[in-house]
Amino acid sequence: MDTERRRDLDTKVESQHRNGEPERRSRLSSPHGAGVEPGGKELPITRHYSRRYAVITLLFWGVLTALFIPLAYDFTSRIQSTLSGMKGTPSEIVRQNVVKNFSTALAFPTAVVWDAKGVPAAEADASWKNALDALRADSNSVNDVTDGRVMIENWPRSDWYAAFVAVKAETYGDAEKRVPELRDDMAKISFAGGKHPWVTGGPALFLDLNLASTESLRVGELFAFPVTFIILLLVFRSLVAAFLPVLVATIGVVCTLGILSFFALDHRILPFLPALPITFFVPNLVTMIGLGVGIDYCLIYLARYRRERANHLTTQEALQITRKTAGKTVLVSAVMVMSGFFTLLFIPLEFFTSIALGGVLVVVCVALATLTLLPAMIFLVGTRLEWGSALLRSWKWMQIAPQLSEKWGRLVVGRPWFCLFIGLSILTVLALPALRLQIASVEVKNIPAKSDSRLGYESLTENLGAGWMMPAIILVQHSTGEWLTGDGLAQEKVLVDQFSKLLNTEKIITVTDGSGSRRVQQTRMGLLTSYNDPSQSVILLLSHTDPQSRPARDWLDDVSHLLTQDEAAAPNGPHYYVGGLPSVTLSADRVIMSALWTVIPVTLCSTFILLLIFMRSLLVALKAITLNLLCVLAAYGFQVICFQDGWGASLAHLFPTNGLNTVVLVICFCSLFGLSMDYEVFILSAVRESWLDQHNIRLAVQEGLMRVAGIITSAALIMISVFLSFAFGDVVEIEQLGVGLSFAILLDATVIRLLLVPAIMALMGRWAFWFPGQALPVAGRQRGHHYEAEKLNPPDDSEKVAGL
Repeated sequence: MDTERRRDLDTKVESQHRNGEPERRSRLSSPHGAGVEPGGKELPITRHYSRRYAVITLLFWGVLTALFIPLAYDFTSRIQSTLSGMKGTPSEIVRQNVVKNFSTALAFPTAVVWDAKGVPAAEADASWKNALDALRADSNSVNDVTDGRVMIENWPRSDWYAAFVAVKAETYGDAEKRVPELRDDMAKISFAGGKHPWVTGGPALFLDLNLASTESLRVGELFAFPVTFIILLLVFRSLVAAFLPVLVATIGVVCTLGILSFFALDHRILPFLPALPITFFVPNLVTMIGLGVGIDYCLIYLARYRRERANHLTTQEALQITRKTAGKTVLVSAVMVMSGFFTLLFIPLEFFTSIALGGVLVVVCVALATLTLLPAMIFLVGTRLEWGSALLRSWKWMQIAPQLSEKWGRLVVGRPWFCLFIGLSILTVLALPALRLQIASVEVKNIPAKSDSRLGYESLTENLGAGWMMPAIILVQHSTGEWLTGDGLAQEKVLVDQFSKLLNTEKIITVTDGSGSRRVQQTRMGLLTSYNDPSQSVILLLSHTDPQSRPARDWLDDVSHLLTQDEAAAPNGPHYYVGGLPSVTLSADRVIMSALWTVIPVTLCSTFILLLIFMRSLLVALKAITLNLLCVLAAYGFQVICFQDGWGASLAHLFPTNGLNTVVLVICFCSLFGLSMDYEVFILSAVRESWLDQHNIRLAVQEGLMRVAGIITSAALIMISVFLSFAFGDVVEIEQLGVGLSFAILLDATVIRLLLVPAIMALMGRWAFWFPGQALPVAGRQRGHHYEAEKLNPPDDSEKVAGL
């Protein structure tokens, strides 16, 4: 039937519905008739889809989006340091005691660095004095300021200046908030030669990392939206149909960011509700997953609707059938993805809560928008959904996809063992580099090269050494406050001698160090002496290499081993706690790695149970778990090749690292197990639908591929383009995440779903949909099916399955 006749019929049906008249069923080629299920039960078509329902739904989402837009816009200001949430670890004990009893310059090392090379000495000294006065005058942000030339003997250069600032803070997040205020103080001063100082240190480095992630998010969005729209335009060949998925996914992302931003606020009205710590991974992850998954869901829903629309003459009928087919598939897929993110809650670090909630919330929002908002917009748009298709009607080459899918299905089903061998070989080769995977923390070289904190850190490292901004802090809890007059001095001297023998030890700073001028000794004493508890003291250890590098971490382990031995040799002696920024990041990485032994089994079990419930097949669930695990390992192997081995630096300008970030590894594992189930659910739903119709598994696989292969390919292209859009920013961790996710989706949509899954399903034969305690129902092919063009003829009736 032509478009004009459909429009007239839609208008008539809507008029009948507004007037309360019963809707007349359309005549279809299906033996069941329009709005009737295959079993003969009439569908309540007008119960859910009416103009009033569509308008109310549209208004609801419009109001919700308007409420959350301001919160979403301000979301990046809620980002906090990932260093929070180390409760119970030695590094957190050190932080709490140092903040309470010592200078915050130790807990949150912050420095103002100025290179006055080429500036006359008198002018440089005057400018530096003005800078120190401005810092000391900032009583809101600064507790104390120590000129580096007063604290350190043998100052390297007369035209180079540095001051160590004790900021007013109790947590790393508070310390990060002080950094912009210090930079504002320096910006107000006119420095000789026009050179302004850099504010650097741990809080400044992590703040600039957060700012860089925000910029990466902006750049990623600029690439993701147009590329995604072009792909949808090629798929639907309609401007309106291509625009709706982008709009729905964007609304879902905005609502998610708004909800997270609300929970990140300090609530005065609801003081019992703690502020949610937001890490810099969250906005990028939410946007990537929201756009990728949301557009994919809309693609699946719209494709099924248009397929039904070609057979069911009214919009209401097509929407109702789509809700029962594609709607169920979207719902099942969303539950799968959410189960993967829920397992992140097993990691006992606060910032993982925001990552887990962000992943779950964005899937909930985009799935709800797909199941409610998208049908409402389709209903209101009506036949205008195909607007613009005339401009793209000449693209006849897009119509060859079903023929290619049919031929590919016959090839795979005809040679399943060969396809199985090829697919497993590809995954195995790609997974082998994962055996060389190394763990790496956030190093200074990962910070954008032109950032204020990195420039200052590199200048300070060049002139003083790598360890000054991130020393290892040894908190010594003596048995008595009179330790300076007893055996404490001798014990500390023995300990210092042991530390000095370690290869990576650059410098040791203690209270009892008698080197330097009297002024230097007094400054050192004031920094390392407890204000409130005389039984505590601090030892600072400076490493020769970058404090976040692998040699420095091995050195920290050696230090901890020596302290453990000392405590065991003198049970009644002092107790030691190792802290400082390097220890914090090392503790976080080890907490994450140890939690993986819980996260991985829980993810596997939850995914298996959900597949078992939704697919009613034991072997299909086992197959999906195994293939997904291989896919994740292959993605890890590809990340090792790109970043750890450095191939990505030469081929795609990716930043080489010494290893992969632990947070990236965990997010990739949990999210990929959910995301890869998207295509598993899509293809298995199509295969099962065909199998229930005629119980020939080989034909069911071919028909399933013919129906969804093009959709899976298009959906994968969209998700890959979204993930890759975020992979070329200035934040290495976001690069690793984007590359890993996009490559895994590529493998999942090609090697696994279009090669291994149909081959294994064909090999399973009559056992593909076997479930313990349940016999297969007897069913034959239903002739006169309204998808007759999508059905294949069986080569031999002997392959039909009558039951187990």
